[in-house]
Amino acid sequence: MLQDPAIKTITLAGVEQHPKLKAHVFWNTNTTDVYLSLENLPPAPEGMQYQLWAIVDGKPVDAGVFPLDHTDQITSMNQIPKAQAFAITLETKGGNPTLNLSQLYVMGNT
Repeated sequence: MLQDPAIKTITLAGVEQHPKLKAHVFWNTNTTDVYLSLENLPPAPEGMQYQLWAIVDGKPVDAGVFPLDHTDQITSMNQIPKAQAFAITLETKGGNPTLNLSQLYVMGNT
């Protein structure tokens, strides 16, 4: 997968409040498939879950929620046709329709 020229790797670096955190998005720009690899996100508090967002034309688009119990695996996320950036926030379990910027953990530009 990583050798496919259509796969764009985006490193999501920790924001100011979480500088040591990191994740990676593997985005197939031909098929619009998105895969997520976590590096060191802390466990989510009870009743909370991490959510991946694509930033499309300056607006957040839900790319799906994901479990943290399989951090050694690559997780398939929602398809995203175009994006300028990807970000992960901590949201209420099940995800939210809108991004909570006060709970932004990592972000990376495409």
